[in-house]
Amino acid sequence: MKPSTERDYRRRIARVVEAILVEPGAPHTLESLAALAHLSPYHFHRIYRAMMGESAVDTVKRLRLAQAAQRLTDAAQVTAVAHDAGYDSAQAFARAFRDFAGVSPSGFRARQRQLGAPAGTAAPLPARRRAALAALADGAAARHRSAAGGANDGTGGSAVPGVEVVELPPLEVLCMRHDGPVATIDQTFRALLTMLRCAALPLAPQRIGICARDTTRPGSLLYRAGIVATRDDANVPCPAADGPIQSLRIEGGLYAAHRLIGPYALISPTFRALYTGWLPRSGYRRDSRPALELYRSSPEPGAQPACVTDLLIPIRKD
Repeated sequence: MKPSTERDYRRRIARVVEAILVEPGAPHTLESLAALAHLSPYHFHRIYRAMMGESAVDTVKRLRLAQAAQRLTDAAQVTAVAHDAGYDSAQAFARAFRDFAGVSPSGFRARQRQLGAPAGTAAPLPARRRAALAALADGAAARHRSAAGGANDGTGGSAVPGVEVVELPPLEVLCMRHDGPVATIDQTFRALLTMLRCAALPLAPQRIGICARDTTRPGSLLYRAGIVATRDDANVPCPAADGPIQSLRIEGGLYAAHRLIGPYALISPTFRALYTGWLPRSGYRRDSRPALELYRSSPEPGAQPACVTDLLIPIRKD
């Protein structure tokens, strides 16, 4: 496929995803979404699956459940959320939500409330996770995957990972600005890794999402997809000064850390619970540094319900 053709397809698919995001509960069909992309239904279905790794119908279902997760975070009633998500019964919605999030709707709502508990109730960060986070500066964590396993690390058993305050050193990253709906962030990561020729590396680099206020658009967020640069990355090419990839230094400091186990669509409602529940009761204030998402799981499609992501909110003590 020619690069110009691929860019055109990506723009069309992004237009479709944006329409679904704006109104996930609308009666979207393959035909109506294909018309938005100005493609035939057959051609649209083939291109969409190739670009997104799932069908358009799967995206609609996933984004409806993601919207339901946002409403459950705001303590909405399960029956009302189920109806608005297009399910005929609370039981059918509960089955679909459990498949999506790995927990029942009522369990998810309780978990979000638990995130709002005062900071003093959180246990100290386990030694393995503390060492893994601190090692990001010199690259050890960029190559190790053990932080994603083990009950004591918050990934196993029935205990819900809490919020811990950690201090991180500065991070050097190579990153690319994401333009488009949040559901197409994976495309930006694929483009970044391809341009940096990371697919040829023997071990996958540590992927990181960098979320900051967009100073050019008040009320909006600027997202950058990146990898943590390490001493072992001699084979990664340096970004061109005028290219889409940039070198960025993220200043170190205190962060509120929470480990999310579940699909990436739960990142937004989990951040919402942390910012509106945990932070106001914590005794800390939000710092001006960007929030971070450390993706601990393989980027391979098909394993999203079990994805492990460390969410980091920059904080300071006045």
